[in-house]
Amino acid sequence: MVISDDRPQHVERREQLLLVARGIFAERGFQATTMDDIAKEAGFTKPILYQYFESKTELYHEIVAQTAQKLLSSLDAAVSSVESPRTKIEVAFRVYFEMVVTETDAFRILFIHAHEGETATELRKLELGLIAFLEPYINISISDDHRRQLAAGVVGIAEGAAATWLVQQATKGWPTPTPSEVERLAARSATLAWGGLRAVQQD
Repeated sequence: MVISDDRPQHVERREQLLLVARGIFAERGFQATTMDDIAKEAGFTKPILYQYFESKTELYHEIVAQTAQKLLSSLDAAVSSVESPRTKIEVAFRVYFEMVVTETDAFRILFIHAHEGETATELRKLELGLIAFLEPYINISISDDHRRQLAAGVVGIAEGAAATWLVQQATKGWPTPTPSEVERLAARSATLAWGGLRAVQQD
């Protein structure tokens, strides 16, 4: 049975296991990772690991859910401080790429390794959350279906740029990002997205 309490030691150990699992998933992918790998890397026995998580899938789900929650919460907080729809989209790109650059393991799990079955479902949940977040800021007189399609396109720009950057970093041996890396990535994607949105014709 999985342990479920709020004791500090329990919480600390659980977070440690999630952190270790995130690093291994990022390096090897979901399919190639085993519970043995995670337990060994964390310095625990596999029975102890199973006291905290019933399966590898549960571990994966929680890692993706934590990433999604943190990203969407950060986006909400950031855009609430600016007014215009364009500025909100630009700020959203900065927040997004700040997480990509500083939490590369989480985004390697999302975008680099192949997804199938339940892991594909988790990625899709995050994408749908981002689409729903962006829809209100596409301030154009168009149908709801059209607006949702455009929001999905903006999310696609962000995901494509993030995945490509991660591959480039891996090819280079994971160099330390420059201080301007986040701004550069965000500006490029925001310019592309806003240029496209400006050209959209009203329904």
